[in-house]
Amino acid sequence: MEEGSNYYLVRKGEMVAVYKSLNDCQAQICSSVSGPAASAYKGNSWSREKEEYLSSRGLSNATYVINAAELREDLFGTLIPCTFQEITVSSSNQSALNHTGVLNNTRYQPGAQSVDLNYDAVGSGQASAEHYSQRINQGYSVRGQAFNRLESRPSSSSHFSPNNLDQSGTVDAQPLSKQYMVCLLHFDGASKGNPGKAGAGAVLMTEDGRVISRLREGLGIVTNNVAEYRGLILGLRYAIRHGFKKIIVYGDSQLVCYQVKGTWQTKNQNMMELCKEVRKLKENFVSFEINHIRREWNAEADRQANIAITLSSGVVSEERGDG
Repeated sequence: MEEGSNYYLVRKGEMVAVYKSLNDCQAQICSSVSGPAASAYKGNSWSREKEEYLSSRGLSNATYVINAAELREDLFGTLIPCTFQEITVSSSNQSALNHTGVLNNTRYQPGAQSVDLNYDAVGSGQASAEHYSQRINQGYSVRGQAFNRLESRPSSSSHFSPNNLDQSGTVDAQPLSKQYMVCLLHFDGASKGNPGKAGAGAVLMTEDGRVISRLREGLGIVTNNVAEYRGLILGLRYAIRHGFKKIIVYGDSQLVCYQVKGTWQTKNQNMMELCKEVRKLKENFVSFEINHIRREWNAEADRQANIAITLSSGVVSEERGDG
């Protein structure tokens, strides 16, 4: 990557990746409840210092990268450890790093090792796949152009503080307060007729993509824009009630997202009242971010909103997840 050029960061679950162009990372930023949620950020003025920092702590030029905590022992079959000396032999053997073959008379199959930004490379070539799969990584979140330390958490429904990790990677099971967690909120609204019978939907997730709750509220006869706002309000109230202090919101309504941001003016009286309510709810969070996304990236919240149409006005239903 050229010095001073623009670049893109993608955070997906506990992984952070750097891309040269938006096209390169486009396939990664679709957020869904079936996998880790993803967010993309644009940076500028790429520097050698950034490159050296990432190269010393991560993996470059990899075909695939996976969090070591999610590595299955049966994924790659039999793996034979290679020492760094074997890996760094003459350039005539470089092709062996990408294809199954023979290196220094040793037949091997290439595996994948994911190195978290907070750790040095694991081992000296003698570590097993079991070691990698048992390792608990610490993650980084991207906010603008900065890396902020997140709480370490294993791939289960419980959360843990990094201070609870001992040198062996075991965890002292002390629950982490939700005030330190980042809640992801997808919201949507649906109206059959606009105005017509309507519903609001919201999906709340942990930052590593696990569903906390799916929410639905019947709205009676309202417009689609009102339903969109009510979906956002439904999700925010739930997050506040459950103690979250940091939230990132995603919706496919430009009107709602840009009015809440203050980019667009609110002229309709009904919209003004709803926007005012959202901004009042925002005051309960120490960190609040709202993003407009494409409709296909908001499919699960849309599904909840359409289910909500079948509910009576004022009726709220919840489907708890494992987050």
